[in-house]
Amino acid sequence: MHKYLRAVGFSERMNSMDRLNLIDDIKTKSSYKKQAPGYENDGEILTEYRMDLAGGCGLTMTGIFEDDNDLLTGEIEPYLMPESVTSMEEVFVEQRIDNRSFAGICDDMRIGTTLIFRLLNPVDYLRFSSFEDLPCPGTSVCLSALSVEGTVVLPLHKNAYEQQVILRRADRRRKLLEAARDGNEQAMQTITMEDMDTYSDLLNRVQEEDILTLVDSFFMPTGAECDIYYILGEILSCRQVRNLYTLDKIHILTIRCSGIEFTVAINHKDLYGHPEPGRRFKGVIWLQGTILYPGAVG
Repeated sequence: MHKYLRAVGFSERMNSMDRLNLIDDIKTKSSYKKQAPGYENDGEILTEYRMDLAGGCGLTMTGIFEDDNDLLTGEIEPYLMPESVTSMEEVFVEQRIDNRSFAGICDDMRIGTTLIFRLLNPVDYLRFSSFEDLPCPGTSVCLSALSVEGTVVLPLHKNAYEQQVILRRADRRRKLLEAARDGNEQAMQTITMEDMDTYSDLLNRVQEEDILTLVDSFFMPTGAECDIYYILGEILSCRQVRNLYTLDKIHILTIRCSGIEFTVAINHKDLYGHPEPGRRFKGVIWLQGTILYPGAVG
């Protein structure tokens, strides 16, 4: 996921020396450091560093250290820390087979699909899971995302009545999905028939109308990676920060998409259009998130 370094302000390719200097800076200047002793073998410590660069986005390095603080392995990845709770649904965690990172898995009925995200606080998970049975009730998920390609889209005009209709339909669909998840066959059939009707209606209307005038928002997986999504959502707020190293400008947008809210960071160079509240953001995102465990000690 090194291409998403652009999202936090590293738009120029780094050489080996720049990378080594950056690793040293993360170790020495990091404002956040957590450890999980005995992660794999005795004497090895999984250590997580975070170095904030601008307004909640920055670089994280999670790696294996020996007792003498020698780095054995480690990867630099960009991050954007979430700003609010996105979901209270049950969440599972699985370790990725390619490296020492973890994926969070959450079924949120507002989306209607399984959310898979890169876990930003793996040490918290390891420390909490060592003395608690998981999944644990009372957990909450806070989501954020990075993007390297995005477009600002004009909003759809909706009066108060239309907005209420949309909210009622979304609430009804969420309840149907919950019933279907619990094994209700009637709910499954209703969802299937409604999806077929919606698809047929869109197929007919898209011949004469632009798809962005028919669809208010969407959230769907894309590509080979399980935590990459193609989204269209309303911009609720936006602010601009600057990377302390490269001076690149970064837009941090709060997005409402298919009923859930999360923040997205994107380089000014990669965003087409001027973001403003009320407009929509369309683009590909790398979904990240933290899990808040009840009563967990930081």
